[in-house]
Amino acid sequence: MELLFGPGLLFRNAVIGGLCVAIVCSLLGVYLVLRRLVLLGVALPQAGAAGIAAAFWISAHAHQPGGAHTGALLGSLVATFGALGLLVAGQRSGRSPAEWGVGALFAIASSATVLFVALNPSGDLEVTNMLRGELLTVSDADLLALLVASALSLALFFSFRREILLASFDAEFARTIGRNPARADALLFGLLGGAIALGVMEAGPLVVFGFLVLPPLAALRVAPGLGAAMAIAAAIGAVCSLGGFSLAYRADLPTGPTSVALAAVFWLALTAFARWRARPGRRASPRAAGLVALVLCVVAALGCGLVFGMEPAAPPLSRGTLPDLAGRGPVAVARFRNATGVPLRIESGNPLRELPRVIGRGSGEEWTVTDALQAQASHELALRDIAVSGFEADRAAMTSVPQDAASAATLARDGGVTGPVLFGCLRRFTVTGTGLLLVHLDLSLVDSSSGDVLWTGQARGPFSVRSALTTRELLVDAAPAIFAQAFDAD
Repeated sequence: MELLFGPGLLFRNAVIGGLCVAIVCSLLGVYLVLRRLVLLGVALPQAGAAGIAAAFWISAHAHQPGGAHTGALLGSLVATFGALGLLVAGQRSGRSPAEWGVGALFAIASSATVLFVALNPSGDLEVTNMLRGELLTVSDADLLALLVASALSLALFFSFRREILLASFDAEFARTIGRNPARADALLFGLLGGAIALGVMEAGPLVVFGFLVLPPLAALRVAPGLGAAMAIAAAIGAVCSLGGFSLAYRADLPTGPTSVALAAVFWLALTAFARWRARPGRRASPRAAGLVALVLCVVAALGCGLVFGMEPAAPPLSRGTLPDLAGRGPVAVARFRNATGVPLRIESGNPLRELPRVIGRGSGEEWTVTDALQAQASHELALRDIAVSGFEADRAAMTSVPQDAASAATLARDGGVTGPVLFGCLRRFTVTGTGLLLVHLDLSLVDSSSGDVLWTGQARGPFSVRSALTTRELLVDAAPAIFAQAFDAD
């Protein structure tokens, strides 16, 4: 569990993001399956993937700081809702079977995705990871947007569940009692479109389609009613998301496909149980069958917990050249100075947070590379079994950026810090066209009381970042190596 919610929060965003996608898609998928719209669950995620690939092509997305994350999200939303609108309009015209349009959409979206990637090969890695269902690069902004969208979708879904139910299975009766089935259908399709568009952006089309179909199919095999089917589907989706992540971590496999494969195991197991129950001479109540499904989910959840719990505690890293700080109190990390002459702003993945900057009104306090390096420095010291005061406490105690080690000690004293202070000055942060990050970072550890310099170190040289596509990913790939060189080099 340390990997999920420990001090490093290493995989927290990936786990919670995958859990949101699994639960929302599993719930909405029950209606998708019962209304025989499974093919829609195939075509719409692929349309969202084509929209993301198109956004990469339009923005000339390449391996450099920044990226086109916001544009990719908009591309996914536009493509998904555009395709959904065309399919609904074609279905209402009634001139051809709905399967014709869905099949054509899937073929067009699949070929468009491949063509857009071929036209802009610099974005091929991120599109490939998206298609494989990698969840390990979910940012804080992505997670926040996903949580808000998931909460809103679930609130609307349960608030209008009666209207959606009537419109789905008895539209004439709905009209008789004064309900408009077209509005309920529009709400259901809108929720599906939003869930698919965001899900494809975070987890990939394979994962979205898998959770739209497999947990509902498994739940409907044994559920005594619609409400139970939704509860069982959501439980299976949640267990498969957590269990799939655990298994993928252990076996070094893609997280998304592993979760979908686990959902397939649930479907096969419950299908076999349902067929066994239907044999002559076998009698099992629907409630008992639903209970069996829930027991399976609980057992699987406990198994996932045991797998995470068996993770051995990693020994602390070597302190390298860092001095023995026993008896000096926890280390505080001052804000790092940016001496590169470049702002090094880290773009937010949330389009609403980017909007003020686009219209020229600023976006408040911005997260930068030096801020991320300060947070990473605190984490790296903790990994080396050095007591630290904590990133948030350091930011509150030292609100301005010191110019050198001496001013860092002064700021620390003024902020009530009594232990040693780590100060960093970033002099270079440049990405080459060959997938290398050129860094020059100077570090100093000073005594806050006396101002004496206790230790100095630096990181200089290229670091490989070939798989990174945004500034945030650059830091994820390179920051541990940067501090390993600075702390451990003789």
